[in-house]
Amino acid sequence: MAIIAINTNQIIMNKGYTRILFTLALALAVLHPELLVTFAQAQEGQSVSFLSKMVSNLGLFLYPFMLLLLAGVTLMIYNGIAIRKKAFTNDEVVQPIIQELQNLNIDGAIVLCEQYKLPVTSVMKAGLSRIQDDELDIESIEKGIDESSGIELAKPFNWINLLNTIGSIAPMVGLLGTVAGMIGAFDVLATEGAGGDASKDMAGNIGAALWTTAAGLIVAIPTLISYFIYKTRFGTIAAEVNRVAGDMVFTLVRAARGGFDEAEEGEYVQDEGMDMGVPAPGAPPMPPS
Repeated sequence: MAIIAINTNQIIMNKGYTRILFTLALALAVLHPELLVTFAQAQEGQSVSFLSKMVSNLGLFLYPFMLLLLAGVTLMIYNGIAIRKKAFTNDEVVQPIIQELQNLNIDGAIVLCEQYKLPVTSVMKAGLSRIQDDELDIESIEKGIDESSGIELAKPFNWINLLNTIGSIAPMVGLLGTVAGMIGAFDVLATEGAGGDASKDMAGNIGAALWTTAAGLIVAIPTLISYFIYKTRFGTIAAEVNRVAGDMVFTLVRAARGGFDEAEEGEYVQDEGMDMGVPAPGAPPMPPS
């Protein structure tokens, strides 16, 4: 049982590395599909890889597909590294700022926000910068937070959205190749008929059309899967950033009203009253002894 517990803790600690390994494995599967599937060539009795057949049949469409594939793999690796919770918010950074706000040390909180460059600290700093002449305008603070969060969270999501763009363009390029191949096949059929070498030429054009469709799907499927994974993860991180901003506003309001000091004094008075036999406020008077 102890060995199982140790192994479980190691798996939990290596969760971040597992995410990176999954991204690299997905990139390897996209770059080298010949490792996954091969087809038999009956004429020579040898096996020709799926990738080799695709490259030989794509023609000019090989270059846009290679460009889209390279961009997709690069974005998958980049987002796998960039879209992490610690890259946006960190409790070890947020807690000292909240403590400064409990003491109404606005300048000290702003200094800490400038010291730690994170999206959450930029959002908090934007809200704190709206405090002028010790005037706590909650509406102005929330507006500053909303404006800053819109900017800070839009930057990383643009890189995620590029995955969706590539996943949408790749099938369109494949469809264009399919249409071009079918046009060539029917052109051969119209000019040379359906017999002899014309049948081979027509079959070659149809085959090229289907290969471009397959290439578009090979690029689009892993790209779109990565897009939805990173989009979901980013939504969770954005919600956490908004929660921290809400805690900051709540802390400011409570500190401005003396909530933290009153809580501490109330505990002290209650303890002292229990020792001296003083009735709590609102309690019925004690009977005379």
